[in-house]
Amino acid sequence: MTSRKGAALDPRSPEYQWVARVIRSVERRTGSPTRWNGTVYEEENQNFLGAAHPDGSMTLNLAKVLDPVRIAYTAGRPLSPDEEFRARDAVVTVVHEAAHLCSRPGDEAVRGSHPAHDVAGRTLEEGLIENWAHENVDSVIYDVGLDRTAPGVLNHRGTDAYPGYSGAARELVDGLARRSGQLSSDQVARQLVRTDRSQRWNAAADLVIDNRFAGLMPEEHRQTVRHQLVAPMRMAFAAVQAMQQDRSLVGAVKRVRSRRATISALGALDAAVTRIEQHYRDWHWQQAQQTRPDVEQQARREQQRSEFQPAPYREGRKRKRRWILPQGGRQPAGQPQRVPPPGEQQTRWRRRRG
Repeated sequence: MTSRKGAALDPRSPEYQWVARVIRSVERRTGSPTRWNGTVYEEENQNFLGAAHPDGSMTLNLAKVLDPVRIAYTAGRPLSPDEEFRARDAVVTVVHEAAHLCSRPGDEAVRGSHPAHDVAGRTLEEGLIENWAHENVDSVIYDVGLDRTAPGVLNHRGTDAYPGYSGAARELVDGLARRSGQLSSDQVARQLVRTDRSQRWNAAADLVIDNRFAGLMPEEHRQTVRHQLVAPMRMAFAAVQAMQQDRSLVGAVKRVRSRRATISALGALDAAVTRIEQHYRDWHWQQAQQTRPDVEQQARREQQRSEFQPAPYREGRKRKRRWILPQGGRQPAGQPQRVPPPGEQQTRWRRRRG
């Protein structure tokens, strides 16, 4: 099923002007410029409440979105609880699609980018946007003045259209906030929504990298480490789509199962972080052992020579410490060793006597 564009709304109509105010409010609150091209169409596919299109236009269902909002503004009487719920749900729909238009696809040709429109990318996009819409709809309602006309809309909670996607995204955001060491869940969610879709997974990995590997990881290793941290997250989000599309599952079950899948992915991320961190700590420890002056051992050798060797022989003989590669090559003197990235086989220096 795909969205189908119907008739375009007249820019002079109250419906169009209200949608424009919502889009401007969302643009201001996301902090990301909108891609809206100024056109709003009626949605002809009755299975769709609305859609944001690649050309920057928006479609909205006339009966299920625009009419409930029109009634809320023009009824001239207190709304029934059902009318209040439908009006609020309509606002959530417009906020959701407006937030999509504030989400930039990004350049997938950039090195290290991830597909913006594959299964994992779409799951993350829909989950982040749905959560953002529900968390910010009250603020948008205040911005467009609907609270003054129909204050009862603030007493309801809109329908979660994507419980599987939103559950996975919520668990990921909360997990990243805990692992960032300094950001709240709201800050992480806002940062991911503002980030280009092709770079969102890298931004998620950077939250962990900057907290756990500061001072350990060379900056040139960032892309390699990102890849190892992103892999389990993308795999889990790709699997969530089947849960969301399974019509035999109710929304609560979809939400629970998607959160469990994300928790498992975060566990795999933690295992990768521990392995990578140990890799760098081991390497730094090895370098410290190799470069540290061994004063005590040198003193013991000198003492042994003075006790057991004749003086002329002591003065003429000098033992040399040599470091060799397993292939027999000599370690370059005075040159710092390159730390290998995680996953690359290390060349270990060993000491030979004589």
